[in-house]
Amino acid sequence: MKTRVTELLGIEYPIIQGGMAWVAEHHLAAAVSEAGGFGLIGAASAPPEIVREEVREQIQAAKKETDKPFGVNLMLMNPEADEIAKVIVEEGVKVVTTGAGNPAKYMSMWKEAKIKVIPVVASVALAKL
Repeated sequence: MKTRVTELLGIEYPIIQGGMAWVAEHHLAAAVSEAGGFGLIGAASAPPEIVREEVREQIQAAKKETDKPFGVNLMLMNPEADEIAKVIVEEGVKVVTTGAGNPAKYMSMWKEAKIKVIPVVASVALAKL
């Protein structure tokens, strides 16, 4: 099935898994990607003191489990968002979805790294912003 979404993300079906905290770990993200959808690792569930290492480990584990596209979901209100944003770049993630805030402060860094950014917004007003 070809759609703009499948072509943009390099997937078979236009299905994007939610970046659900506590559920969207590397196992689920890799399985969704292997099945032809777009898997997401939820970066919101790691304890603050180890968030950088935990997100890195999740990304590396997903890479071992699938060679298909997957991404990371970053909740921007997370106090560790700055560190997670850097790990996403360092680990070569190709797509990031964001929620709970404005991703503007990370856009230059992510665009320079050729990361596709999919902001999830709650209203038309936020989308326009």
